[in-house]
Amino acid sequence: MRTSALLGVLILAGCGVRASGQATTAPPPPSPASRTTPPTTPTGAVPSIATGTPARARGADGVVLGPNRAGWWNDAVFYEVFVRSFADSSSGALANDGIGDIPGLIEKLDYLNDGDPATTMDLGVTGLWLMPIHPSPSYHGYDVKDYRGVNPQYGTLEDFRRLVAACHKRGIRVILDMVLNHCSDENPWFVGAADPASPKHDWFIWADADPGWKGPWKEQVWHKVRKGGDKPLWYYGIFSGRMPDLNYRNAQVSEEMLRVTDFWVDKEHGVGADGYRLDAVRHLVEDGQVQENTPETHAWLKKFHAELKRANPEGVSIGEVWTSSEVASSYVGDELDMTFEFDLSFAMVEAAKTGKAQPVIDAQAKVLRCYRPNQYGRFLTNHDQARVLTALKGDGGAMRSAAALMLLGPGVPFIYYGEELGMIGDKPDENLRRPMRWTTDDGAGFTKGKPWEGMGKEPPETCVASETGDAGSLLAWYRRLIALRKAHGALAHGGYAPVRTGNPGVIAFVRTGEEPVLVIVNLTGEPVREYALEGPEATLKGSWVVREALHGGKPGAGGAGGAGGADGPKPIAELAAHEAYALVMTARPVGAPVEQKR
Repeated sequence: MRTSALLGVLILAGCGVRASGQATTAPPPPSPASRTTPPTTPTGAVPSIATGTPARARGADGVVLGPNRAGWWNDAVFYEVFVRSFADSSSGALANDGIGDIPGLIEKLDYLNDGDPATTMDLGVTGLWLMPIHPSPSYHGYDVKDYRGVNPQYGTLEDFRRLVAACHKRGIRVILDMVLNHCSDENPWFVGAADPASPKHDWFIWADADPGWKGPWKEQVWHKVRKGGDKPLWYYGIFSGRMPDLNYRNAQVSEEMLRVTDFWVDKEHGVGADGYRLDAVRHLVEDGQVQENTPETHAWLKKFHAELKRANPEGVSIGEVWTSSEVASSYVGDELDMTFEFDLSFAMVEAAKTGKAQPVIDAQAKVLRCYRPNQYGRFLTNHDQARVLTALKGDGGAMRSAAALMLLGPGVPFIYYGEELGMIGDKPDENLRRPMRWTTDDGAGFTKGKPWEGMGKEPPETCVASETGDAGSLLAWYRRLIALRKAHGALAHGGYAPVRTGNPGVIAFVRTGEEPVLVIVNLTGEPVREYALEGPEATLKGSWVVREALHGGKPGAGGAGGAGGADGPKPIAELAAHEAYALVMTARPVGAPVEQKR
């Protein structure tokens, strides 16, 4: 073990703009008109969109100030599951029908977290995000027929209660995908609603003629009633004619969706869920052709937030606000607990792919200027994007770098199922949501029947069974990173201080806290000796006992008993290709002798 007087660091920050997709079936858009009258904004006009980060206390460098931990979610690592593709149950009414279900998910919970902190063969996640489980006419479930029900292909409400109980026993919290923006055209609310006499008519947005304007991706957002009466009638659905938007200007709609919120999370009378991931949430309330981020949307989400905390004070909400960091962060606080940070996700994948650290340095700096500390979802890709390894052109080393950036950085990590194995897939969406690979068998251990969707093109060894016993596998790497994050409060919910490295392919930062952790990642495919750590301001002064914790002090890791390492600006003599290091910094007791380099 070596003692080192380590560098100082300065916290950076920034804020920028970027827009893109959405989570239902396509990339995300702006939203539309109200009720039965056509929009008042002239066709072709560019409506203004009220955005911008809320007034927040900031340091002299522009970084948002505040506590690093707002709730239990800041200690969690989440795992996103598409129930249909995770595991088909092996017994019971739904067994081996080729469709993943809730009983099958329960059977596999020990893979996610076995509840025993002494074991190392589980993944170690402590949060579970379930993509929609409600009854739906589609395979993906983002068009809901019954907000209080469970898709019968997945199981029953009682099955869901059993899942929550089993998860809580293992220390896993469960959040549900909630689609507030729109429902299915087969939802009883919409069936018959075209009739002006229907009590649900004003639950949707109508026009007597096609208003003639498009959505944010130039898509058709006005749809003709398929079974009309004497006069034509059009309704608004930003994502599809099969997904009519709900009219939140109607007080009954607003109240009903707040009651739905209560149903799943109420601490005393609810089903037991711990919160929500909110789909397409920036499109809730339209104002003519302004189809996103309206003041009315922000106002309604304040009602939602208050109701969620009343029903379950520990309930969490994270929103899909697929746009710039500046706009996404404007929802965080009294509207949502977190939003997903898309700009940062793009930057982490880009940095891993190119071996250049600057995209992540810039994106993280921007995030620090926009969000309350750590109140955002940190992820690589999700169910709407090419899987990470596909985006990285199959580069396994780059995949390791990307995983380290995501799991050792600030914010709340979200892993997409199968990502930890190296599953691949690109558009269309079904290819991104193929069955989980458990074994090398024909059905990949997912089912003994015929899978609802064919397996991906990964080698059969890309599976839990093959990777579990391989210390060099991607799965083993994810397990180590998660375990390290859970073991150190600085990594779970500490601050962030960037460190200059003098090498464009190396990124370094300190996760600050009671026991800081210095993270160094070589993003390149070659060993690196030419780098030096330096901070422009001595915010971490003093002598430290430095222990490399990610590699167990093996030679070259710079940890206890390791052959590598150096004091001061270069604690690791040589950074291996695509390797990450985590140096835990413990203050040396006053008067203790400084161990010399060997």
